[in-house]
Amino acid sequence: MPRCITDYLKQEHEALLQLLNKLNNELRALPLARDTAEAFERLRKLAGQISQRLHAHLEEEEKILYPALEAHVQGVSTTLDRMRLDNDTGEATEKAFWQSVEHLIESGQNREGVAHSGRCYIQWVRGHLLNENGRLLPLVERRLDPQTQREVRRAMEELCQETDAHFAAGLTDVPEA
Repeated sequence: MPRCITDYLKQEHEALLQLLNKLNNELRALPLARDTAEAFERLRKLAGQISQRLHAHLEEEEKILYPALEAHVQGVSTTLDRMRLDNDTGEATEKAFWQSVEHLIESGQNREGVAHSGRCYIQWVRGHLLNENGRLLPLVERRLDPQTQREVRRAMEELCQETDAHFAAGLTDVPEA
């Protein structure tokens, strides 16, 4: 079990990066795919896994980490507002990617457009994770006391378990285009 919240978040980041690498490989292979139905389904499934994991991660931050930072760190609201605004940009990027994937599945056309929107999505997610690694995690390590970090980590783990249970039960779907 990770000792502090930043270890927990870094593990989530690593899992997302591994999925992004797989998505990148699928996007590279997409223009050459012969069995299009199978390739499109792999792409859709992988994009869904990334979306679920990313949304769970963002929910943990919004519901648990950001309020803890706001309660314990003076002057952090501007940084968190910027991160929230960036998350809105990410949602728009994700929506555009999903729309292109759904269009591809329906029509079988515009593989290059899907690859382009997928690369934009990957770039945004990676940028988000880099921003957290460079800005948010150092802030957490420096400004939250160890007890608060343990409490935040525990709450995030519990929320993650609830979210995973919802996904497993099929109660939460991937974003619709």
